[in-house]
Amino acid sequence: MPANFRKLVAGCGVVIQAGSLSFRLRSNVRLVADGVHHLYRYHPVVTYGLADFSVQVTPPRSPRRWLGRQVNFRHNGAATFLPLPYAQALPLLEWGLNWCVYEHVHDRLVLHAAVVESDARALIIPAPPGSGKSTLVAGLCYSGWRLLSDELALLKPSSGEVEGLCRPISLKNASIGVMREYAGAEPFSPTVSDTTKGDVALMRPPLDSVEKAAVPARPFGVVFPLFSAGAAPSMTELGPASAFSQLLESAFNLSVLREDGFHVLADLVEHCRCFQIRYGSLADGMALVQEIHESGKV
Repeated sequence: MPANFRKLVAGCGVVIQAGSLSFRLRSNVRLVADGVHHLYRYHPVVTYGLADFSVQVTPPRSPRRWLGRQVNFRHNGAATFLPLPYAQALPLLEWGLNWCVYEHVHDRLVLHAAVVESDARALIIPAPPGSGKSTLVAGLCYSGWRLLSDELALLKPSSGEVEGLCRPISLKNASIGVMREYAGAEPFSPTVSDTTKGDVALMRPPLDSVEKAAVPARPFGVVFPLFSAGAAPSMTELGPASAFSQLLESAFNLSVLREDGFHVLADLVEHCRCFQIRYGSLADGMALVQEIHESGKV
């Protein structure tokens, strides 16, 4: 029913529930409506009710709309970025939703990190761009792990648990082909070329992850991955001080939470085993993560 869905998105809009947060989306851009219909197929999507964020992806309200086909991301009616080419409308939506979270969610510590869970034990995977984080996470969640988030980890100060923010996984460049071979083409959006990040494609999270998106999980470990093509797999356990200093670089809203945020990070490294892993293939990276998971079982 894509045509009917397009009308809903362009009209009253739809509310998408993604774990602990919800987004009301309105867009008259067909790429966005069709992409959301495909990538958020398993998510609760309704046309009524309140949402944490209200966003739009539309052509710009300026002469730019005539300078080639362009689109804007808007939050509460205000444009938050410069317009991007029309073909990048769907990635722009996802980048904009990330911005909404790390700019406006201040009752939880927000880390630039992925989170996966197995056996009710969550693994936090922070990493800079190019480290292979999203490829590793996609491989894990398509082999039995539950995806809580690909980009943003939400830690509750009161309990130290991680809340789910289960949304599509963003893959870039060579990672797109790797995961298409691993999981097939069906979960993917079309690949968008010539973005500031290179080629980009979005991958739908598995049904089981979406169905359990509202269930928080307690972290047992932190893994800092580093992919290097052809590298032999290796693992180094980090001390709390080293892990803490690296996690500081991933914390978006520490300046807002201040002492509470520092306490959350301190508790995290105190109660979790933290590792740096290096690997040269997806299979090796997944094997290292599984080894860490098994070694921590009681």
